[in-house]
Amino acid sequence: MKKSVTVFVTLLFLIPAIFAQKGKREVIYLKNGSIINGQIINQLPSGQIKIKTRDNSVWVFEPGSIDSISHSKKALSQIHPGYFNLTEGGIMTGNSDNNHKSPFTITNISGWQFKNHISAGIGAGIEFMDETYLPVTADFRYYFERQGVNPFFGLQCGYSFALDKPDKIYANPVINSSIGYYSGNSLEMKAKGGLLLNPSVGICTPLGGNLAFTFSAGYRIMRHHYTRADDFKIDIDYNRLTLKIGLIIQ
Repeated sequence: MKKSVTVFVTLLFLIPAIFAQKGKREVIYLKNGSIINGQIINQLPSGQIKIKTRDNSVWVFEPGSIDSISHSKKALSQIHPGYFNLTEGGIMTGNSDNNHKSPFTITNISGWQFKNHISAGIGAGIEFMDETYLPVTADFRYYFERQGVNPFFGLQCGYSFALDKPDKIYANPVINSSIGYYSGNSLEMKAKGGLLLNPSVGICTPLGGNLAFTFSAGYRIMRHHYTRADDFKIDIDYNRLTLKIGLIIQ
């Protein structure tokens, strides 16, 4: 299981890195004063340059109309429509009976940014509680501004799937005081996971090119369900403060 978790976390970081390479942008400066930002997809034998802009329009320019071409140095100054990939990690801290007081969480989200300041995506990740969990969530965000440092409100909701078996639990335990351990019938436990809800607020800050940094603070509301071999059921609430940082690639 630990090997599978390591591979999964590696893929979470590898996927956005691949998109970062594909997302490199160029700037074409035309002799008429126009500036075209996009990705050069082809240079024809005749010298014509074919470039694809952020709205997926394809333009072809004659070499005589081009003054110069350079890689984009401009920061991501606005939230623009289109596909995005977000890798987000952090901690979930707060008082609970969990052995890990601030368990780690990491999620990769793929989604679409709409023109009306709203983004929607689907994400999956890894969280380390008493057991290892796979949260699968829908992610919604509203960005208050389009330019520069951008505050946002976020909401994640979904289901957290248990990947490990919990420890056995004693039924009708008896304490042997002379030896100092529990005796009795130990029964298998099964972790079923549970629903989660995570509202948050944060900021999105341009880094350059097609990258942006995010920081958010929120509150995770989550209940994990357990069953025992004798049909005894246990519910444990994990209500915690979440602190996350992330990297957006568009």
